[in-house]
Amino acid sequence: LDPRQPTIRLGTQLDDASSKNISDRQLLVKVAIKEKTADGSHVTGSGARDVRLFRNGSLVKVWRGDVLKGQSETTLETTIPVVSGDNRLTAYAFNRDNVKSKDAELNLVGSESLRRDGTAYILAIGINAYENSQYNLKFAAADAQAFGEEVTRQQQKLSRYKRVEIISLSDQEATKTNIIAALRRFSGVEDALPQTAPAALKRIQTAQPEDAVLVFYAGHGTAHGLRFYLIPHDLGYQGNRSALDAAGFKTILDHSISDEELELAVEGLDASNLLMVIDACNSGQALEAEEKRRGPMNSKGLAQLAYEKGMYILTAAQGYQAALESSQLGHGYLTYALIEEGLKTNAADAAPKDNLVFVREWLDFATERVPQMQEAKIKSRDLTMQSSGATSGAQKPTVDATSRDIQRPRVFYRREIEAKPLVVAKR
Repeated sequence: LDPRQPTIRLGTQLDDASSKNISDRQLLVKVAIKEKTADGSHVTGSGARDVRLFRNGSLVKVWRGDVLKGQSETTLETTIPVVSGDNRLTAYAFNRDNVKSKDAELNLVGSESLRRDGTAYILAIGINAYENSQYNLKFAAADAQAFGEEVTRQQQKLSRYKRVEIISLSDQEATKTNIIAALRRFSGVEDALPQTAPAALKRIQTAQPEDAVLVFYAGHGTAHGLRFYLIPHDLGYQGNRSALDAAGFKTILDHSISDEELELAVEGLDASNLLMVIDACNSGQALEAEEKRRGPMNSKGLAQLAYEKGMYILTAAQGYQAALESSQLGHGYLTYALIEEGLKTNAADAAPKDNLVFVREWLDFATERVPQMQEAKIKSRDLTMQSSGATSGAQKPTVDATSRDIQRPRVFYRREIEAKPLVVAKR
């Protein structure tokens, strides 16, 4: 590989003195990039591509592809919101061989006048009724409703946000178009909504740095190759579920939302606290990537984006596992652990036990509790477990029976502890 790194420099339209007390909400940021030119060992320059800009450790802008376009240097510009207090800007790029540059840094201070009360948005998606009724589920809609209602109740009790806005998409409303449109509106992409879009989508505003966005999905999911797919209401396949063949499975995949599409939809989302919970079969596959390491890599996928955005992701199962529903509980196992036990009984308040449930405590509780619940039920044999598996076409690696029987959620944490971590409940 060519080890030569492009050089990056950050600046703004402000002078050094005014950058210590910025009073304007919007700030023009300039990213100057210069490649290493050809030399005795290299007939071409180092190149510069896929530039990323961060504010306080969270990705706010990406310039994809070759940014030099035949030149040896260039300056990229974008406008970002400034928050009250510290605004630590960092940027880096990659050379043509995907070798990362050194970080450029710029520290700014937003004035007290920029302090803003945030909004907590909760997008709760639950699908019981599919356009092909053979794929109907029993408790996905109840899961989404319970998640939205309890998280809303807890956030209102905490009063950390000026407003809590819940946007629900259930059954016929939870189409691919509507789900993608909701995520894109959070990201500030003002696409015109289709006439059939639910009125709730109109309440979504562009997320701000002081906001929280929590996305919950309960429904079918499947894995294929390295990709994971959410299967919306309009799954496309109208045939018999038991007769699903390769062509039918491809139809479902074509109508579904891949992890790559999720990545593109939320890439521009700029909020201080981001959480995605996926209660679906094979959902752990969403956290897989060709590059297994976590860090400033130039790779695609939801896991890499989560690293860069500082986003938490909780999936109901591993990439080869089903996510289970329980008639006795009236919920999927993951949602029951999160809501009925974790929040309503305050069981997730554990480390430390201080009458506050922080997001890491909450997710840790669920990942430990779900297999405990299932192990107890399997031993007693007093519960019939119903799979919410989407298709028989999902690829499943060979695993031993014990691992296959016990559903194990998977969690991805943001790369650094926040100064003000998300609190999800209060006793």
